[in-house]
Order: sequence, then C-alpha cells, then structure tokens
Amino acid sequence: MDLKEGMKVTFTQSNSANKFLEIILFFSALSIPFSYAFNSIAIGALFLCSFIWFEKSNYTSLLKNGFQVHVLFLIYFLIQFFGVFYSDDVNLGFNYLIQNIVFLLVPITFINLSKVLNYKKVKLGIYGFALGVLVIITSIYINIFVKMVSQQLDFKELLVHFVRENFVQEGLVHIHPPYFGLMVVFALVVVLKTTFHKNILLNGVLKYFISAYLIAALYGISSFMSIILVVLLFLLYIFFLVVSKRWKVVVSIILPILLLLIIAGSFINTSLVNKFPGESLLGRIEWSFIKGKGDTSRPENWRSVLVVVKDNPFIGVGTYGGLNYLQEQRSKTSESFINEHNAHNQYLETLLRHGIIGLIVFLLMIYCLSVKALKSRDIIFCSFILVFTVSSITESYLMRQIGLTFFVFFALLYGTFYNFGDPKKALE
Repeated sequence: MDLKEGMKVTFTQSNSANKFLEIILFFSALSIPFSYAFNSIAIGALFLCSFIWFEKSNYTSLLKNGFQVHVLFLIYFLIQFFGVFYSDDVNLGFNYLIQNIVFLLVPITFINLSKVLNYKKVKLGIYGFALGVLVIITSIYINIFVKMVSQQLDFKELLVHFVRENFVQEGLVHIHPPYFGLMVVFALVVVLKTTFHKNILLNGVLKYFISAYLIAALYGISSFMSIILVVLLFLLYIFFLVVSKRWKVVVSIILPILLLLIIAGSFINTSLVNKFPGESLLGRIEWSFIKGKGDTSRPENWRSVLVVVKDNPFIGVGTYGGLNYLQEQRSKTSESFINEHNAHNQYLETLLRHGIIGLIVFLLMIYCLSVKALKSRDIIFCSFILVFTVSSITESYLMRQIGLTFFVFFALLYGTFYNFGDPKKALE
C-alpha cells in the first residue's frame, strides 16, 4: 500500500469522516419531503461524497455479496433509458429519464458506502426524514392558525374546510395528499420506534404526543389509503409482538373481523358522518360508501391502461408513458380524461411504460426487499415495504420526484445495511 492509499484508508476510517457521512445522510433524508432543488442538491452531494469510500471490490462482487437489489435498480434504469427511444414523445421521455436518474445514482451511492454503513447512520437517515415531515406539518398548522385568527373562523373549519388540498397547500411545500399521507404514516412508525429520553415517563409522553400530532395530520390529509395503512401496520405490529405461532394465527383472524365490524357499525350510524361534508375523511366515506358512489376515476384509469398495453405487452409504450393513448380510451366527460390522469397504480404504470419485462424487474425488486425486511425483523424496514407496496395499488408513486426519491432512498439504505451476503451486516 503506497502513501496515498494509506492516507485515504486513514481518513475514511476516521471519526471526522464518519461524522461527515452521518450529517450528509441526515440532510439527504430530511430533504425528501421538501423535494425539488433541496432534495436534488442533497442527493447529488451524497452521491459525489460516496466516492470517498469507493472500493473496486464492491463492484466486482455485486451478485456475490447480497447486492442483487442494487443490480435490479440499475437494470430498471437501463430499461427506462431504452424506453426513451420508442416513446411517443422522445423529448418528454428523456425529461422523465432525468427525473428517474436516482435509479442510477442512489444504487451506486450505497454500493460505495456499503462497508461504512452502520445502524447509527441508518437511524440518522430515518430521523432526518421524520423531522422533515414534522416541520412541514407544523408549518401547515401555523398557517391555518393564523388564517383562523385573522379571519375569525370557527373551530369547525379545521375539521371541514382545512382538509385534503386546503390542508396540504398551507405547508412550506405543497405535497399531493396521498403522497404526504404515505410519508406521515412512515414517520409515525419511526416515532413509535424511537426512544426520545431515558426517563420512561417523559419518553412515553413525547412519543405519544408526537404520534397524536401525526395522526391528527392524517385527518387533515384525508387520504383513505393512509388510514388503511395505519390499520395494516397495527396488525403487523401485533403480529410481531405475539410469540406463539398459534396465537399469531388467532390474532391474524380476529383483528380483521373486529375491524370490519367497527366499519360496518359506522356505516349504520350515518348521522355522525353526515356532519362532516366535503373533502374531509368522513365526508369522503359518506360519498364513497354510504351513498355508494365509490371511486369515480381509478377504475377508468386502470381500464384504459389495460386496453393500451395489449398492443405492447412485452416492452410497453415507452418511458414517456403514452398519455395520448390513454386519453383515446377514456370518456371525454370522465374525471380521468379532464384531469389527464396517469394509471394511479404503480404496478400498472410500470406495465404500461415498460411492459411485462419492466414489471418483472420491478416486482423482483419488491420481492428481494421484502425478503431482506422479513429476515431483518426490523419493524421500520418491514413497515416501509408494506406502506409502499400497498399504497402503490392506488397511486403511481414513482411518477413524482417526492415519491420516487422516498422509495429509492430508503429501499437502498435498508437494502444495503441488511446485506445478508455479508454476515457482519446482518442483525439478529
């Protein structure tokens, strides 16, 4: 080893280098809810700095040392790259590819960092993200409070008017409600698994106060999927708590039945729901279930995708996504046509753009991540996979930078740390 290499090894193993990496990981995760320039700069800086820890051996043994997930992300980027050339609009396809460059940069970043990534750095990443979510929620409530005082609004406006879009638009950044709901649910898991203070009483007060704060925000966001995710995560948490396999089966059966009975009871007592009209969560329950209107746009979105993809089943219509083709299959009076909706389903969105080939690669990514999550028994990692895979049924989360970065960053942060090809990285 020459002097230059020796100096590099000394620096990369030093406390100052570790502190530097911890800070940049924290701010990269903090930037995710804010998206746009802050997020792009943070991810770019993390990518460049990761080469401080570059080792050729990390790349020559990608498939041997548990990096299959990283390879799948890189393959998915290549599929998007080639999809540009047969897109309906090559320029728009290229612009979309640039947005999706995190599928290239983030895998390389975490391959470089694989030997220095420890649980403290992982925790700082999730703490940074949760802090970002809390900052945005706080900015929303501050702006709402100022409006209510200045305009002398009744308290009920907080429950009826400041919901859905009227809620999220009051934040430092305007995040589409389903996306923000997804992030608030994940932040809720992080908070519940965090120790805020050594004093048990104080820790409990802080933990459950912040949790209640996040749950209140979920009402403001008024996303059906967010509530479904909270229930599913509760079931998952109970499942992990129960040691006996027999009781796991009993819990898995009884809890969903109780949930269905509670929901059925709320539908029978419609007087409560009728007091919350409009875009609020209870108002949307009344519209969808009690009045039987259901979801008026997603079935149309999904149907149009399945019709279009029949002509290009293996490679799809290209990276641009073929909105023109979708519009041709929709009623001109439908919400889907008027608002030019995407698939509103990440699995169908992938099938539309990249065909069966792209969908197989995407599902393999989810499968590999799920296996690692279950092996790790890390509730936050498992919750992340559950939150993303379930919510992707009703939203095309990889269509926007905020959802895209959220998925890629945490999938590879955890996917790198829980590298079961390297026994030293696996946590029991």
